Amino acid sequence: MVVKALPTLLQNDETLREPGTIGRRRFLRTVGMAPMGALMAQPSTISSTTWGALAEARKYRKIDCHNHVWLSPRHEPRRIVEAADRLYIERIVISLPVGDTPDGFRESNNKVLQAMKEFPSRLMGQCFLNPAYPREAMEEMTRCLGEGMVGLGELYTQVKINDPLYHPFIEKSIELKAPILMHARADLGMLRPGYRNAAPRGTSRASDFVEVARRYPEAILIHAHIGGGGDWEYMCKTLRASPTVYLDTSGSVTDEGMVDFAGRYLGAKRLLFATDLNFESGVGKILAAGMTEQERRMIFFENYNNILRQRGLHAN
Repeated sequence: MVVKALPTLLQNDETLREPGTIGRRRFLRTVGMAPMGALMAQPSTISSTTWGALAEARKYRKIDCHNHVWLSPRHEPRRIVEAADRLYIERIVISLPVGDTPDGFRESNNKVLQAMKEFPSRLMGQCFLNPAYPREAMEEMTRCLGEGMVGLGELYTQVKINDPLYHPFIEKSIELKAPILMHARADLGMLRPGYRNAAPRGTSRASDFVEVARRYPEAILIHAHIGGGGDWEYMCKTLRASPTVYLDTSGSVTDEGMVDFAGRYLGAKRLLFATDLNFESGVGKILAAGMTEQERRMIFFENYNNILRQRGLHAN
């Protein structure tokens, strides 16, 4: 989870004024780095340039595999769905990774379940838990997946993904064919001794996913947000030899070449479209990458839909 403000919905923003078509590199620079909300404007205020980008976005079915509700009052489910509508995202996988104790993570999951009931055709939930409470966490996993949640996620920094505390939950996920989405970073201080590091001690790294993938090759592991901060080239190079680990494309970092680099090292089949509340740049970085039409379809929709298919939760 990279906690950023939700794009300003329905904002009358005329950031994109130049008429005509827009190239993929310029679209990334404009959408990824301009103020949030440019694509959320009312149609009457959107320039022809913006509409060119939206027309390109409309071509692809999309499942956002990493998003959130209620991280603040502005993140209510209705507004998440409205933001997704403007970028033609048909399904959004949500979680609320808040609450270290059993009471805390139960409350968060209850909010996600309620959001799923409000928008059953749009919102899909992920179960957040803390494995430091093994009995309560396993009970919560059983409850949430039994009520239709996709899998575990966004698991956060309470415990690293390769900690033995997670072994029972990974084994249960394998049994249920459920994915595990885990927060991760690649800050320099996490990779090289002697450098400052402000990330919590429980923050997972790409090498931790590699270790888990070796132990549990049947597990469906998703390394969160390539754009979540840190060295994304390190992420891709480290994950390269672990074909069962996916990488989601979310995060507020929108460096040029990021998705292209991930595609070269991991292949498009291992990339999953996600926004983590960064809606416009989340779509823009895929459109801006040098991908084929088929690769875009895979990243935006097919790869994650195939994961959902294993549990019968896929879109038709």
